[in-house]
Amino acid sequence: MNAGVKSLRSLKVIAMAAILATPLAQASGIAIVNSQKALQESAPAKAFEQKSQEKFSVQVESLKTAEASFKKQVADFERDKATMSDAEQSKMQLELRRKQEDLQYQGRALQQEVAQAQQAEINRLAPKLEQAISAVAESGGYDVIIEQATVRYAKPGLDITGKVIEKLNALAK
Repeated sequence: MNAGVKSLRSLKVIAMAAILATPLAQASGIAIVNSQKALQESAPAKAFEQKSQEKFSVQVESLKTAEASFKKQVADFERDKATMSDAEQSKMQLELRRKQEDLQYQGRALQQEVAQAQQAEINRLAPKLEQAISAVAESGGYDVIIEQATVRYAKPGLDITGKVIEKLNALAK
């Protein structure tokens, strides 16, 4: 009798799960969006990327030139160290170490400056992205829009990222 009660409970659980799952399966108002992709592929983001490359190009080239000079100095030191005294080798190693640390500092500072500029642009575009998502949700009759990063699987037709990019581009003009 215990086994009969357990199987009856199991059947009830399965039936209840099927009943609850049916509305979710029939819901056509669900869409998926990749917000990060929408931001990155939007016209304002591409324009920012172009301006950013122009803005930081002088610093990047200067850093590349300094790195090339440093590499040449290291190669020259390796080539000439056999003919140097111990004191000259120590002095040159210290100088090279200081130059390497300076280059690393300059590289980190440039990366930080670029990252700050990118974050400021993302913060500027975030409200427009939300507007674009809301507009696409309204026009498409979506009840729920889920961030793609939180979804394990979704049919390709549920992805509205392209529509959001188009709307974001229109809002940014």
